[in-house]
Amino acid sequence: MKTSPIVPAKYIALLSKILCCLVLICFGVSASATGIKFKIKNTAKTNVAVFYRINKKSGSFKLKALLNLKPGEEKIKDISIEKGDTIAFYGQDAEDETSVFVKRDFNMLIQNKNTIYYIPIIIPEKETSNFESLEALSVKLEHNKVLNFLLKMDTLSMSSLSMLENNFQNVYPLGTFIFVDTKTNRLLLPPLEPSFWANSDEYLTIQDSLYAMVDKGKQGMANAQVAYFVAKMFDSLKVNNTAELEFKAKLSLIRWKPSANATIYQVFNDKAVEDFLQNCYAQIDNPDVEYQRYRLYFLSSYERIDDLEIFGRQYYNFGNEADLSLSTPAQIVSTNLGVMYTNNKTLANYYSVQGAVLRTKAYDFTSLLFNGFKNNIKNKIIADAYANQHRITDAIVDEYKSLVAYNPDPVRLSLQALDPKDATPSLVPIETTVNNLSPYTNMAPDTSKKTAAMADNYKIDSYNNKVRFFNSHLKEINELIKELDQTNADLVKISQSNPDKSFSSSVKSPDLLKEIEVNSQIVRKE
Repeated sequence: MKTSPIVPAKYIALLSKILCCLVLICFGVSASATGIKFKIKNTAKTNVAVFYRINKKSGSFKLKALLNLKPGEEKIKDISIEKGDTIAFYGQDAEDETSVFVKRDFNMLIQNKNTIYYIPIIIPEKETSNFESLEALSVKLEHNKVLNFLLKMDTLSMSSLSMLENNFQNVYPLGTFIFVDTKTNRLLLPPLEPSFWANSDEYLTIQDSLYAMVDKGKQGMANAQVAYFVAKMFDSLKVNNTAELEFKAKLSLIRWKPSANATIYQVFNDKAVEDFLQNCYAQIDNPDVEYQRYRLYFLSSYERIDDLEIFGRQYYNFGNEADLSLSTPAQIVSTNLGVMYTNNKTLANYYSVQGAVLRTKAYDFTSLLFNGFKNNIKNKIIADAYANQHRITDAIVDEYKSLVAYNPDPVRLSLQALDPKDATPSLVPIETTVNNLSPYTNMAPDTSKKTAAMADNYKIDSYNNKVRFFNSHLKEINELIKELDQTNADLVKISQSNPDKSFSSSVKSPDLLKEIEVNSQIVRKE
């Protein structure tokens, strides 16, 4: 019969010490590390590899691959972390697109250590239309007819969208005379409406829309007007930082258009208008001193927004500490501003208004009160037209002198210089010469590497500089000649016609009658 070997006592003591150490080590580990369960779900539409990174309190870290998940798949994993640790999960798809990092720290996790924490693996969508800088948005606004009007609204009214909210529907009709004290911006008499004469309205409707993703924080990148507009709009819409905005609007231009039997001069001959003008004059205490304070306006056009709607949804900067387990965002996108999220899948209506008058234009007939209207105004218009004719003529002569001076090739093109002693040179030779001229084209640089190329390019640059100046002066002369032709036509028209017909036949002529913008507040019916 075999007997068991006898183990010496000293080995038994050594074995006991080793076992005690192992127990203490294991006990220490279990006391400092805690196992936490995480439910990890792939919300992406592709397979992802999931990783986690543990950052130690000491500053060191460890990065490990955890598992692979198919689209929509979820798995529960138990991971041990220690006091002071922070754990972050992220996923990566086959195209190396990385998901949003979702961080959790030990102090938060240990509060409910028996809870299974939800970790979504979200690959941000690539936003095809990046968030605009205000510099880029300003270009779009300037080309958007409706919003361009909003940009140019009175800045005092744009402290909010209050001007539109006032809803200027009840306004005086076009063709109304209004007498205004510009110092107090109030009407001194009840307006004279055109109920006694025929007129019609012409509606030019424009439909416009604009889409933009705007970051309010980049105001400094835009001009002051656009930055102010966007900042005030954000304040009015109660949007904090970044928003996806869509504007839809419909604009009407309503212009006074007299019929063939209704002219401005016709209404001046009306007894009611004569009485109205007399009453206007009677309101002025000292006409010779205070006449500049008063204005007699004839309402000629309204620029009106028939319908304006602003839709949008707000975006927020994505913080890795956001508790996605409590409320998963509707959409997470990767933009040029970084990863952002929104809680809304669709655009909501931020603002809408109908029938708001943006701008009012009128003819200024204040001179009627102080000059005896017909002959004095006609003579003033003629005098102004002649002065304008002389101004344009002098400008053409000056431009032609510059044209001769900057002739790039006097050998091929000989231009007759003007006699400096002639104070009033004839325009006929200039017009005849200019009509036969065409702009020069630039010469291409010498791209050879020869020594002479440098000297050639110096001559070419000098030639091209003269070409630019020559073409600029040629273009300006052609524009001035067109302007002169229009002025001459206006002079013939008003000189040969009687005052009763001159305005009616040339309302759209730029040198005879001009619209000016007036404060829209004065056209509202109280």
